[in-house]
Amino acid sequence: MMEAEEPAQLLAAATRAAKRTREARRGFWFPLVLFGIIVIGAAPWYRATTATGCAQVVQVGPLVEICHAHDPGFGVPGGDSGDATLYWLIAVVLGYAVTVAFYQWRRFRTGVAGRVLPYALAGVVLFALAVLATPTATQRWSLDPLAHLPGDLVLRGLTPLLVIALALFVLARLERSLPLTAFAALFLVVALVSNLYDVENQTASLGWTTPQDSTMVPNLWLSGFTLLLGGIGFGLAVVARSRGRR
Repeated sequence: MMEAEEPAQLLAAATRAAKRTREARRGFWFPLVLFGIIVIGAAPWYRATTATGCAQVVQVGPLVEICHAHDPGFGVPGGDSGDATLYWLIAVVLGYAVTVAFYQWRRFRTGVAGRVLPYALAGVVLFALAVLATPTATQRWSLDPLAHLPGDLVLRGLTPLLVIALALFVLARLERSLPLTAFAALFLVVALVSNLYDVENQTASLGWTTPQDSTMVPNLWLSGFTLLLGGIGFGLAVVARSRGRR
């Protein structure tokens, strides 16, 4: 009887050890917090120089399409330059690089390695595809016009949110985390809402009147705070589990 129980006990111990190892290597709360801050921090680059309405959609950079006002200047989002585009180009790539560095730091600190490089590479590749699929890129480099993203999807200049959302599914697979998979699905919905709907229509009913030169800020903050709060929640859960094992 004792001999029959030993393999089962060893298997159970190995299962518990594997679970503890997966929990120890999980640091996916960090990219959620980081990209939440990045998204929220994009708000200053989505201020318009005028708010007189839109005569036509104008592309000012690989990722940002803005409304051209009837008089000189630009409406929302993005203002009258490609500053928002430059912000995303730097912030998204830097965000994935910092995430890889964080996971490496955790590996040296805990002795448990976590796979994160495929997540970062997926994010950068998706970001590059988003750039190549915009009208400016396809026209400049004579790419297939069929590669254009739907106009409604790029109108608000927030397609980087979709890149962040899709890459989270890769991270969830690497981490083998069902909670993160569920969160990635939730954030994808939020990112689509931010890209396809003017969130300020709802904030006004809550008593928050958005200035006319900042109508895209609620869209950014909806996605940014979803990431930030999700990352904080996952981080607190990690702290609670580590204290429970002591």
